[in-house]
Amino acid sequence: MKRWLLRLLVAAVLAAACPAPSPAATGVPVVRTVGDPDGADGIVVLVPGAATTPENLDRGHGGVLRRSPHWQARQLHAASGGRVAVVAWLGYAPPGGIDLAAIRSERAMAGATALTEYVRQLATARPDTAITVIGHSYGSLVLAYAAARLPVQVTDLVVLGSPGLDVSAAEQLDTEARLWAGSAENDWIRRIPDVRVLGLGHGVDPSRPSFGARNLDVTGAEGHDGYFLPGTTALESLAAVALGTA
Repeated sequence: MKRWLLRLLVAAVLAAACPAPSPAATGVPVVRTVGDPDGADGIVVLVPGAATTPENLDRGHGGVLRRSPHWQARQLHAASGGRVAVVAWLGYAPPGGIDLAAIRSERAMAGATALTEYVRQLATARPDTAITVIGHSYGSLVLAYAAARLPVQVTDLVVLGSPGLDVSAAEQLDTEARLWAGSAENDWIRRIPDVRVLGLGHGVDPSRPSFGARNLDVTGAEGHDGYFLPGTTALESLAAVALGTA
């Protein structure tokens, strides 16, 4: 805890001395779709977090498969009984890891614009289909900045292992969609203090009851990257949200 506070204080000094970095170019979105969006009962868009790249979207950061958004999409599709189409969407440039970009919000802001455009395209193609957007880690911040601009077809927003959403309460996201938050007991991100100062840090942990999000039962999730493990209550909970039965 003290190390994190020290890092934030050092970063605050750096931020005061240096201008905010320009967001990295988003480039061409990399998308993996599992299931048929045209015939599905619902559509889910997964927004991954830091260290996700086009090169590891399928194999996972560090070769760890459960970190792969494409693998996660397959697990959620299967848990829904094949009724939900799941899109692993990498349409922004995530931070490379735990660095200055990760504790700032510029990349999330840029990513939110790209995410909003993509989801609007889905909604236009399937106007009668409910859409769920799931943000993992830094991806939850992208979701937060997009929330107020997403189309009405987005009925549910889910944040997993979130570092914070740059707001102090769920109502400040200004969305009619239901907001769900889940954080595994042994997720290291829970040790990050609820700090936001000089544009650094992301504020309140949205899984705290006082934040106002709906609690997502993530029993069985392991660490920061284990929310989509087969056979867990965590994965069943995500499928229930996507199916509208949560």
